[in-house]
Amino acid sequence: MRSKRLTWRVVGAVAVCALAAVAVTSSALARSSASSVLIDGTTDTVTNVDPAGNYDFGSFTVDELIFQHLLELAPGGKVVPGLAKSCSASANLKTWTCSLKTGIHFQNGDAFSSADVKWSFDRVIKIKDPSGISSLLSNLKSTSVAGPNRVVFHLTNPQSTWPFILTTGAGFIVPKGAYPADKLNPNTSAQYGTGPYQLVKYTSGQQAVFKAYNGSSVKAKTPNLIINYYSKSSTMKLAIQKGEIDMAFRDFTPTEYGSLGKASGIKVYTGNGVVIRYLVLNVKQKPFDNPAVRKAIAYLIPRQTIATRVYHGLVKPLWSMVPAGLPGHTDIFKTVYGSAPSKAKAAAVLKKAGVTTPVAVTLWWTPTHYGDASADEYAEIQRALNASGLFKVTLQSAEWATYSKTLGTQYGAFQLGWFPDYPDAEDYLLPFYGTKSNFTSNGYSSSAMDAILKREQGARTNAGRIATIKAAQVLSAKDVPIIPYWQGAMVAVGRKGVSGIPRTLDPTFIMRFWLISKS
Repeated sequence: MRSKRLTWRVVGAVAVCALAAVAVTSSALARSSASSVLIDGTTDTVTNVDPAGNYDFGSFTVDELIFQHLLELAPGGKVVPGLAKSCSASANLKTWTCSLKTGIHFQNGDAFSSADVKWSFDRVIKIKDPSGISSLLSNLKSTSVAGPNRVVFHLTNPQSTWPFILTTGAGFIVPKGAYPADKLNPNTSAQYGTGPYQLVKYTSGQQAVFKAYNGSSVKAKTPNLIINYYSKSSTMKLAIQKGEIDMAFRDFTPTEYGSLGKASGIKVYTGNGVVIRYLVLNVKQKPFDNPAVRKAIAYLIPRQTIATRVYHGLVKPLWSMVPAGLPGHTDIFKTVYGSAPSKAKAAAVLKKAGVTTPVAVTLWWTPTHYGDASADEYAEIQRALNASGLFKVTLQSAEWATYSKTLGTQYGAFQLGWFPDYPDAEDYLLPFYGTKSNFTSNGYSSSAMDAILKREQGARTNAGRIATIKAAQVLSAKDVPIIPYWQGAMVAVGRKGVSGIPRTLDPTFIMRFWLISKS
């Protein structure tokens, strides 16, 4: 039997050889038949390719191509078998057992088994990456194997939505022999999954090159895929107009979308979406530790102005962290704080609390991660708060690499956006309001909210779940640790000859490149 150290040396050597064997540059692909290569453009960034650290959308988009889950979200949001044939719960909803498919191999040749599943979930929890991806597994007590083709998840509390959790970024399965147990696999290392594409080459901030993996149960319509990364949407716009890329997914400015919609040979596709934008307030930092200050800001947020002036109607005002269209949604912030900004009500709540005005606050935002329109978005918020005379707002920004690491330690109020881990109201509550599952590091903790969320997870009837979802939203508007303000659709742009984009535009917010083809 080889030692772990020797095993890793061998795996490392195999990885280098594998990369050398399949290395394909964009110029080589360009010489292939045009229909065999799909080139996408994006302004997204990739933080970690390793699934144990992928809690940002750019990283998730890459991982969705390489890896698979036990259960998958089909177009439209239905949960279907993935690497598992089926998953079932115990009567108390605290134990979930999954029967695995057989005959599956990872892209490095390793056979898939229950040991890989346990390894994958254990390492997400052990690594506990600062991205917050492990928060999705906050209810998982342990994972055990029951033979090579059965795995058992033991939960701390009952959870009827555990199948949804298995479809998230925290549920991607990696081969045990190729990933370390307690640290991330570097982006420069080989990455192996069972997904429709294998990562051939990744150059940070520039390009990711993929080729179809014939051993996957999901067959890609286009044999080769390239994702080009752009720092400016204007550069990406020029690229799609010149035909240098076939499509673009995330993100143009509203003005650019309007222009592309009128361009010959280019089409802008829009589908149902539950992407949201919100302002996080750190309840442990002054002046946001004062509920009156948080409520006053909630009274003044210019939702409609942002939707109209900044986004030209591409987004709509959002009045709850749970997006409109998901069961249980209620416009709670409209009910509590009104449908339009109110200087009078904001002033009244500050006066009652004895707060001296104007209140000096700093709002943080990030320039490229959420699109170039973020600057205008926060200029509108600054303008609205300053115009009230109740606040004196300073704006600060930082690029995502720095921004994402310092949210809970330096920033008192900061911009974030959310793309669903799974299309359910729970995914817009647990990660933001649960004491153990809150990834925002904003200091919010409420025993009352924890009790509501616990009831929601263990609810045995749909009516019971909806009631707790609404109760959580009521408390969220009362405590105001977060202020939601817009909801957007899923939008992609394609050139003539690109087919299949509309099939993947839905509330799951998954860009299924394997469904897209070129003629």
